[in-house]
Amino acid sequence: MDRYTHWKRKLAESRAELMTALEGLSPAEWETPVYSEGDTWTVATVVGHLVDSERGMSIHVHKIRKGQPTIPEDFDVERWNAGVKERIGDRTPEELLALLERVRAKTLEVMASLQEPEWSLTGRHPSRGVITVEQYYETIHGHERMHAADIRKALGRG
Repeated sequence: MDRYTHWKRKLAESRAELMTALEGLSPAEWETPVYSEGDTWTVATVVGHLVDSERGMSIHVHKIRKGQPTIPEDFDVERWNAGVKERIGDRTPEELLALLERVRAKTLEVMASLQEPEWSLTGRHPSRGVITVEQYYETIHGHERMHAADIRKALGRG
């Protein structure tokens, strides 16, 4: 199996986990706190964070392909995460789900355009340090699975 097919499948798996966690949530459940250290992040905030994060990692892949730096060495991921509500805005659950879909479509489009040598190009990720383009897709997959599990736990579903 080629890398594109492998990661397309893995990203579909993590997205299915997330969508199962979000399926049928009431408006009140979208406001359930998931994280409470510092700013409270609700289910909606976490979904906005996933949109923001995947969009950011796709921008990193674009910059890596052009030979540009991804982030400065002194980048503060906590400060960045604190701004997620401002960057995403006050969105309805339907808008957040549509954003998830649009960002994933763009991720897959870029991934499909990668030439074999580009999978091994590297860039600086905010929390993982210097990683390959392939590891960016691994990160998107793992990040989505982690937050889906946290959402399920916050909702008392596992």
